Amino acid sequence: MCELVKNETKIVSSQKILIFANRVKFYLSNMENLPLIEIAELNESIVDCDSFQNDFSIADVDGKDSTICENANPEYSTPMRLNALLMVLVTNGSAKINIDYIPYTIKTNSFITIMPTHTIQLITVSKDFKARILVASRAFLEECNPNKKGASMVHYMQIRKNPCSELLPEEARHLEDYIQYVREKTKLRTHLFQKEVIQNALIGFFLELANIFIGKKEHVTPPVLSRKEELFEQFLQLLFEHCKEQHVVTFYAEKLFITPQYLSLILKELTGKSANKWIDDALIIEAKMLLKAPQATVQQVADTLHFSDQSTFGKFFKKHMGISPMEYRKS
Repeated sequence: MCELVKNETKIVSSQKILIFANRVKFYLSNMENLPLIEIAELNESIVDCDSFQNDFSIADVDGKDSTICENANPEYSTPMRLNALLMVLVTNGSAKINIDYIPYTIKTNSFITIMPTHTIQLITVSKDFKARILVASRAFLEECNPNKKGASMVHYMQIRKNPCSELLPEEARHLEDYIQYVREKTKLRTHLFQKEVIQNALIGFFLELANIFIGKKEHVTPPVLSRKEELFEQFLQLLFEHCKEQHVVTFYAEKLFITPQYLSLILKELTGKSANKWIDDALIIEAKMLLKAPQATVQQVADTLHFSDQSTFGKFFKKHMGISPMEYRKS
């Protein structure tokens, strides 16, 4: 596990503790107002990058290109959330980052997993810092895993609670080679099935990563979860099992023996998304996969997702995607 930054041993006044507590409370209560960075915006800030549309990017980053040097003022670095999954393999140098306001020092052979639910803040970067990164949108990842059962979420909280891991040199080299393999697939601009080739290569990378992580203590030992985190994990299990037929927050709240208001409050605090948004996003993912099946009509998709009629489903889909189900199918 990455070395957690330790504050120097000193007596901290009650006033400073209060200021810190108020700052954390302010950040949590304003989570939805944090800058939300899209992949396209991230690509613009990286010099050496290969990408597929705005769904997947793979790049090398260099500390000498960073505007945040080792003696930078942390106040100038704004906390933000990335609307995608970000994975970072540090190959040289070091950096200081905050993940959910917890400080970490990352260094050579560190592997970092930043989820869309994480709040991140880059504090400082050494001039000799080098890393390889992969960024994938939620939709791109969901299409990599069409069998989205509850079991697929088994390690979600482990990774969320332990975003940094320290690899052995040989493990880091193996992942670096595989990242390069995925990058070569990203460069196949004329390949008729480029998207599928990239996704298959990414699945292979995840399997290699899982093979390494399965022996790491922080990923084997179940994390200690707060009550809110336990409810969040249980909600995700219920959502993947019932999202096709259950579209209202009340159903999930009743299963968890809490009120719909409290469920939404928990999800907002932990993820920045309301319960309704989680349900809608899950439905859209299911709809997009079903619409790709050429033998299924739009009416059948609407029926499978338990919409009252095709028109209601069409309005729901267009509201979230900007195009009709038929237009999406043709695209």
